[in-house]
Amino acid sequence: MNKYIAVKVGLWLFIVFIMAGIFGWDLLTDMKDLSVEANIIENSNKQSHDLHSLEIGLYHCIDPAKKFLVTGDYRLEASFSQLHEDLSIAMQEYENKYPNYALKEMAETLNQIKKLSHEVFNLPYAVGSMEGPIILQDIEEKTQFSIQQLSEQHHTLDIQVNNAMHMMTGLRTDMRDEALALLVVLLVTLLLLTHFIYSQIVSPLIRMRKVVQQVAKGDFTAQCEITSNDEIGELGQAFNLMGQQLEERDKKLSHTRSLAAYHDKMSALGLMAGGIAHEVGNPLAAISVSLQVAQKELNLHNSDVVQSQLQMALKETVRMEAIIQVILNFGRYEVTPTMRSFYVPVVIEEAIQLAQMSPRKKAVRITPSITPKLPEMYAEKGMLLQVLLNLVLNALDACDDRGNINIHAFKKGNEKIIIHVEDDGHGIADEIKGDIFNPDFTSKARGEGTGLGLAISRELIYSMNGSLDLVNSDATGSCFQICLPIKEMP
Repeated sequence: MNKYIAVKVGLWLFIVFIMAGIFGWDLLTDMKDLSVEANIIENSNKQSHDLHSLEIGLYHCIDPAKKFLVTGDYRLEASFSQLHEDLSIAMQEYENKYPNYALKEMAETLNQIKKLSHEVFNLPYAVGSMEGPIILQDIEEKTQFSIQQLSEQHHTLDIQVNNAMHMMTGLRTDMRDEALALLVVLLVTLLLLTHFIYSQIVSPLIRMRKVVQQVAKGDFTAQCEITSNDEIGELGQAFNLMGQQLEERDKKLSHTRSLAAYHDKMSALGLMAGGIAHEVGNPLAAISVSLQVAQKELNLHNSDVVQSQLQMALKETVRMEAIIQVILNFGRYEVTPTMRSFYVPVVIEEAIQLAQMSPRKKAVRITPSITPKLPEMYAEKGMLLQVLLNLVLNALDACDDRGNINIHAFKKGNEKIIIHVEDDGHGIADEIKGDIFNPDFTSKARGEGTGLGLAISRELIYSMNGSLDLVNSDATGSCFQICLPIKEMP
């Protein structure tokens, strides 16, 4: 099973479905029983109403006989016959409606009442006759017997209704308890399901998001914690593998970038070779002459002149050592450059010193313009020196024999230091402004440029959390801007 989370969630939902089905089935059964009991009560009430109608019909049926003994009105016999017929029909309908509650004895009793009532109506009317009341008493006894039968059925129905009411009360209680139990079970199950989803899906994704944010900031060593073998675990493993591959690729890119930068340095050193020979040759010639003069003067015992010449030789020697040290520092190859805080004026001075060794120097004047009390910036000194030298050498190429280059450094807010490298050369054509930072692009003649200078420079500045941009360029000159942080970026 590869879809572990889907199976687990499916099992949880299946449990919820089973619990809901069990309690739901009980609730449906109780509702069905409750409906049955409600129907029993409704039918019993209807039957009780029909029994009550029969009782009233019995009482009304014997009323004409009673009135006849008082009034002697023979027309009451027809009324009796109609009431007796209506009662017989009502009793027949009752038996048809309720076949389990037949009123056979009542039918016989009703026939007897009919017979006795006709005997009453056949008597001659006599106020003092005793035969009529005797027959009427017999009629009333028969009537009471029938009413007692109806009362017994009433009692049976009352018991049935009471039992149904008691059953309905129990069913309502059961339904309430089962509904509460179902609610509690569903609530607990959903809480457990929520906990499972949070712990197994949401929480790992939150942790993974934090790791992704670290990787997005460049920390490829960040790893996701693997706590399961499901899809989330597989995703974490895949992300960790991706991080490792990104780290390896970043190392390869960093190494490639360092080699490219070093190659660019070597190209610059090659271009400066003639200037270096000239700069080193002049101090050596001066030292040679000074030492020759010192040798002659020693023969003449002129110590003051000797001392002066020796001091001149020492000064030129120190100058030559400084030149060589700047060249050595610039040409040093670092696989993993170290970011640190340093003052910008020192780097600008070294860049100018190196640029002055270039055969491109012509008669261009390079002027530094640095804001007083400029704070330290956080970068890699060697990479900034390489970028500045590249920009100055490009400016030298753009300037005429009597051109000017200005390097202006100032603070922007409390977080950035800006360096502008400006020249009054021929500028950059509009059609190539968008390509000058692309690798392998150069506007110089074949053999005079690699096309990597500005592309590598921008990449070096970007790796130090800064930016390199062309601010403006027209027929009056160009201005490139370097922006680097004062403090270490979080």
